[in-house]
Amino acid sequence: MRTRIANVILTPGVKDDRHIPFVPDAEVLVEQNRIAFAGRREDAPAFEADVTIDGQGALAMPGLCNAHTHTPMTLLRSIGSDLPLDRWLNEAIFPVEKHLTDEAVRAGSDLGILEMLRFGTTSFNDMYMHMDMEAQAVRDSGMRALLGHGVVDFDGSCDDLLPNLALVEKWNHAADDRIRVSLAPHSEGATTPAVLARIRDAAQRYGVPIHIHISETRADQEGSLARRGLTPLGYLEKLGLLDDPVLAAHCVWVTPEDIERIVRYGVTVLHNPVSNLKLASGVAPVARMLEAGCRVALGTDGVASNNNLNLWEEIKLMPMLQKGVTLDPTVVSPAQTLCAATYAGAQALGYRDLGLLKEGWLADLILVDLHQPHMAPANDMESNLVYAAQGSDVKLTMVDGQVLYQDGRFLTLDAGLIVERAKREAAQLLERAQRAQG
Repeated sequence: MRTRIANVILTPGVKDDRHIPFVPDAEVLVEQNRIAFAGRREDAPAFEADVTIDGQGALAMPGLCNAHTHTPMTLLRSIGSDLPLDRWLNEAIFPVEKHLTDEAVRAGSDLGILEMLRFGTTSFNDMYMHMDMEAQAVRDSGMRALLGHGVVDFDGSCDDLLPNLALVEKWNHAADDRIRVSLAPHSEGATTPAVLARIRDAAQRYGVPIHIHISETRADQEGSLARRGLTPLGYLEKLGLLDDPVLAAHCVWVTPEDIERIVRYGVTVLHNPVSNLKLASGVAPVARMLEAGCRVALGTDGVASNNNLNLWEEIKLMPMLQKGVTLDPTVVSPAQTLCAATYAGAQALGYRDLGLLKEGWLADLILVDLHQPHMAPANDMESNLVYAAQGSDVKLTMVDGQVLYQDGRFLTLDAGLIVERAKREAAQLLERAQRAQG
């Protein structure tokens, strides 16, 4: 399939640029699943397209990457609101999750993918349970994802690692490499040295990244210091886990020494500002991290603590939070924010040819409607994109060269069926949990 996307303004994305570039009167040419050209229309090569899409003056940009989420938790949307993290988990979430089924996880995965595609997310990084079902949902939808089975180990048996290893064996590089697999120890506090050592060895053997929650709350940080005499990052360093690619979710309560470790080992911080605020976990020191040279990507976390998968809310909040807590309006630029929402996340997923619109790179892109009232006038396109744009402005989502959403229509998913099935599975899940509690 050869696709021409014409009549657009283009931002090819940002890697380490100081500003977001915008190219007027542009075209994007896609051949199979790769970008053949992205630039000014007058510079485009001869190209015989099978399909031409009129962008109608929309902004063509790299698709968003949700760098940390728990997609099937769409079934738990809004459960346990206004509770601190420990009570939220133990009183609201864990008692329900014990009653998950394959069917429930598939329904929640389909619903989450539907929501992400609608808002322009083309790839995501996930940690959850029943992950074979989520992998099937990714495969069937056309989405791109890095998936890991969340590993918990309190007794040193390491039994919970087995499904994660099975996931690697079955799904890593599946669906034309749209699916990749991580090893996903839940956190320092929910694992033992034995299982982390096995995860370290398996990550090296399989060549896959490690995805883990790090210092999400003050209790996480102080608990690790009490148990290990080390912060969670210091503990991982001691065990040798930081020698491999590590995706560290949250990093709210990190020390200056932790930030030095993040830079030294090339750890990617997965920043989830909405979830951290809703659970009153705190505000990650992202401005300091970026200044130190940390790689930062953006995530939503699960919808039970967000309560949606609209990454545009994280895009707006990321710089605003840092300006507010530092009392410095110059910190965290639009370019740094867009990089966190696109290129940095794509690189964290392990793709070296994703996150920018450039020749030879994977064709994951979106079109954003610039003609809405809240996007006019365009006195500063960088600020408009970060502070004014809404998830609902996305009018087209393409993954791996295939259009999956366009102008209100999902082309690989039956939205009505998915929503109704998810509501039914959520009701049945809560009913099972309530019966068990008497």
